[in-house]
Amino acid sequence: MNLVNIQGSGDIAITPASGRDDVASALERVDPTGSWRNWWHQASGVPVRLSDGASVPGATPVHRFSPLEGGAGPDPLLGINVGGHYLRLVRVCGGTVVGSREMRLGTGHESALSGISLRSFVELLTGDELSHEVQGVGIAWSAPRTSIGLRAMSILTEVGGEVFDLLDAGELDNALTKALGCPVLSWNDGEAVAAAEALARPPGEGRSLLALKLGTSFASGLALGTHQVSALPLQLAKCLPTSPPLECFAHPMTGLHGTARDALGAACVTEAFRRLADLPQADYEDYCRAAVRGHPVAMRLARSAARVVAELAHLVRNLGSPVDLVLSGRNLRQLPYRQMFTGLVRRELALHPSGVTLLDPAGDVSLSAALGAAALSRAHT
Repeated sequence: MNLVNIQGSGDIAITPASGRDDVASALERVDPTGSWRNWWHQASGVPVRLSDGASVPGATPVHRFSPLEGGAGPDPLLGINVGGHYLRLVRVCGGTVVGSREMRLGTGHESALSGISLRSFVELLTGDELSHEVQGVGIAWSAPRTSIGLRAMSILTEVGGEVFDLLDAGELDNALTKALGCPVLSWNDGEAVAAAEALARPPGEGRSLLALKLGTSFASGLALGTHQVSALPLQLAKCLPTSPPLECFAHPMTGLHGTARDALGAACVTEAFRRLADLPQADYEDYCRAAVRGHPVAMRLARSAARVVAELAHLVRNLGSPVDLVLSGRNLRQLPYRQMFTGLVRRELALHPSGVTLLDPAGDVSLSAALGAAALSRAHT
C-alpha cells in the first residue's frame, strides 16, 4: 500500500467505493499508532480522509526552470546545495560555471548547521568569494515539499535553529533576500537534481525524468519535459513498497516500518548489513565493497534495493508518461558498486517492461543540486 497521496492534500478517493473499508482496514494495520496520519496532518494542514469515488484530477502544479544561459534573468547566480556536513556552492556567470566549492561544516560528527542562526548562516555565505555581487541565489535543501510548501521535516533539519524555523514557516527566503540584497529562493533537493538532469539531457518527447538522489535517506524529483518539474509532494522515501526491505526501521518522520527508505537509505542499509552479517562496526563503504565481492548478505540487500527502485519507477510511470530514470547520490560514489547496482536495477526493470529507461547521471549529484536550484530560481526571479 502506497501511503503517499501524490496528488497533494485533500481526500484520498477510493475507486470502487466498496473498497474504502478495505483501505481503511489496511491503514489501521500498517499505521496502528496513527503516526503516519499525524505526520500527514502536520505536513499538509488537513487530516487524512478516505472518500468514495474517483478523484477529479486538476492541472499538475509545476515549477518552471530555465537554461542558465541566454534570455533575461539575474546574472551572476549562486546555486547552493545544503548537505548535513557540507555546503556546495556554484557560481554561474553567462551560463558558465566560473567557480565551485564544497565547504565542510563541522567535524563530521556534529554539523555546524546544528542550531544555526540566520546571522551565522548569512556570514557563512557572504564569507565566500563565490557569493560576491551575485544577482540571485537558489538553495537546495533536504526538506520535503508538502501542499503548503517546504517543511523542515527531515534528519538534516531536525537539528533546529533559527534558519530551519524560518524554513518551516515559509519565511526563510524573504529573510535571506533582505540580508543578501538579491532574490533568494529555496527548493527541495530532489526537484533541483531533476531540473539539472533535464537541462543536461532533456527527456524525449512524451517522457518524464525521475531523479532519485540516494543519501542517508533519498530525495526524488520529476522533470516534466524540458522546462518544468513537478511541484507535487513526491516523497517516495515514505512509500511502503510491496517488496518489503530485509530489515525494517521506524521512519524518523512518519514512524512507519518498512518504507522505501529502509531499502535505499545509507543509514538503514548500513544498520541492516551490521545486523544480518554480524559485523557491528561495518559502515556503508564496507557494505559496498562486500556487495562487489559477492558477500551473500550484502547482495541480498543490494537486490532488495534494486527491486524497490524498479517498483518506484513503475509507480511513477503508471501515473502518466514513460519515464527516464536517473540514479545519483553519494551512495553510488564507489564506481564498482555503482556498476554492480545499476546492473541489478536494469535486470529488475527488464522483468516488467513498462516504458522505464535507466540513464547515467549527467554529473556529480551535489553539483547538480546546486545548478538545478540556480536554474529554478532564474526562472522565478
